[in-house]
Amino acid sequence: MKIIKITIAFIAFIFIFNACKKANLASDEATGEALNSFKLQVPANFTTLSLNAATPTQMVDITWLPSTPGINTAPTYKWIAALKTGTLEAPILEIPSNNAGKDAKLSLTFSQIDVALAGKGIAAGATTDLIWSVIADNGTTKIRSSDIFNIKIIRFGEGATPFVLLAPMVSATPLTIDPSSTSQIIGFKWTKSLPRPGGAAITYKVLFAERRDDALGNELPVNWATPLFTVAANNISLDTFANIIYKRMSDSLTAKGFTNLSTPVRLKWTVIASSGTWNQQSDYTNEITVIREVKLYVVGSATPGGWDIAQSTRMLEDNRFPGTFYTYIRLTGGNDIKFVNGQNWPPFPGAIDWGQDPTLPLGNITDNNENNISIATTGIYRITFDLANKKYFLQSAISNGIGGMGMIGNFQGWSQPATKMNYTGVNRFILLANMNTNNEFKFHDGNDWNNSANNLHRWFAVNPANGKMVIDPGSGFDNFKWTGANGRMRSIWDGSDAVNPNFDLTPASEMRVVGDGMTAGPVWSPGTSPTMTYAGNGVWTITLGLLANKDIKFLSGNDWPSATNKVLDYEDNSGQSNAVGITRGIRWDGNNNFKTPATSGTYTITLDEYAQTVRIN
Repeated sequence: MKIIKITIAFIAFIFIFNACKKANLASDEATGEALNSFKLQVPANFTTLSLNAATPTQMVDITWLPSTPGINTAPTYKWIAALKTGTLEAPILEIPSNNAGKDAKLSLTFSQIDVALAGKGIAAGATTDLIWSVIADNGTTKIRSSDIFNIKIIRFGEGATPFVLLAPMVSATPLTIDPSSTSQIIGFKWTKSLPRPGGAAITYKVLFAERRDDALGNELPVNWATPLFTVAANNISLDTFANIIYKRMSDSLTAKGFTNLSTPVRLKWTVIASSGTWNQQSDYTNEITVIREVKLYVVGSATPGGWDIAQSTRMLEDNRFPGTFYTYIRLTGGNDIKFVNGQNWPPFPGAIDWGQDPTLPLGNITDNNENNISIATTGIYRITFDLANKKYFLQSAISNGIGGMGMIGNFQGWSQPATKMNYTGVNRFILLANMNTNNEFKFHDGNDWNNSANNLHRWFAVNPANGKMVIDPGSGFDNFKWTGANGRMRSIWDGSDAVNPNFDLTPASEMRVVGDGMTAGPVWSPGTSPTMTYAGNGVWTITLGLLANKDIKFLSGNDWPSATNKVLDYEDNSGQSNAVGITRGIRWDGNNNFKTPATSGTYTITLDEYAQTVRIN
């Protein structure tokens, strides 16, 4: 029958395993040709070998260094093992090495080892402590290795086949999560592991450990016996994936001491497949870096969005000070603000709001019985929220020089205080200034170079690695540089995208009226359209004939915007009003054209870039 078929070679192997004769080690001096001493290699001393019943054909290699002959007769080898309580002079197991004893290597399957131990009366699943060595024999001389190694072998019991991790794979890109989200997940996946025939069903758990390096940057080993934390697989641990909710991941990290949400955490992860008492670790480990992207918002009657949580203002993060967020915003005096971690009010799951701590001086926050934060005076403020230290700061250029954005550089002699820019909306500023080609500057929100604390001055520079605007810690970044022609230029600081704050530098030598609403001149032809006159302080004017109920817009150049032609395209932000003598809002980020008055005639148009308005009189 196939189930009991055994090869002649294996029968010989079993016979040798069950032979228990005493090893006869003669002296090399008494027999003629000598053999040189040799050393054992693997398995290393004090190895524990767990025989996996689900992979009976898995091979174990036992190796040693060859024993060189004294003259010319090569030896043959035999592996010997004895109980740790016994002696190698009377081994319980003996077997020739590969290639009829000629190789310095012995290869055995898990099944062969298990059968041999069973033949010695060792119970299934039991642990046996052995000592082992190797005998070299050239026919006249026998010597045993000078080493004696210990090995612990656990016989077949339960088992699970090897498996590998699938996702998320190792990546240089950090994984950014919202630590309060209960709807978003990180999906961990792996291939299936199988139990031994008739074995217990496989269950899985994901293990996490902190990635640590030594002083030279070399990765330190992980002790998976004591992981940082574990998460069971889905479906009561039976599935080959684990969907971990963002909040659970964040809470697990916090519970293990990673309390600063803004600090990236490098994690190693692996999976353990268990069948009964057998634990099979995945063949590989993967690594992820988790960044808990804390979202902080300002909301309240003093803000442009009022108490409408959906219209709250997201704050930017100051990475120099973990847990610090800031925003530049116009606040209305006599009203209030609060801070929230999302655009939902408590008791929405995970939602938190902070206000003034009623038990402490102004500037201290709490989320427990907090008060609203009162705004006394209308103005442009820089609000700083320090989650790590439970502080907030309300600062304005009027009170202490810190507030709205400014510029400092060659164009004004690098002289403090910085030249203040003009606020055009939340986290947006503009300035028209005269600069020469290759003049350098920084955006600067204060009047001093002291940036040693999160409530002091901030200035911005360019990251040379990617060309993006960053808060400059004081070194390692480039100044902004005007590369256009000598003359008037336009600088825009734009933090409206809290994740990717931006800047824009364009020529400000001209402003044109373009469209089909003019009584004379071309239609939608920037290069030949009428040019406005610059009156200073961001104001442009022109008097011209307009057709009734037509379209116009304003273009800061003689051609349409493109990748190579950086110009502003001012459009309507008033709902396309065509009323005369009123102030209409303008915008440059895409909208409808302006409507001309209801009656044709000659009109004076005033465009104010600083106020972001236009009037047709």
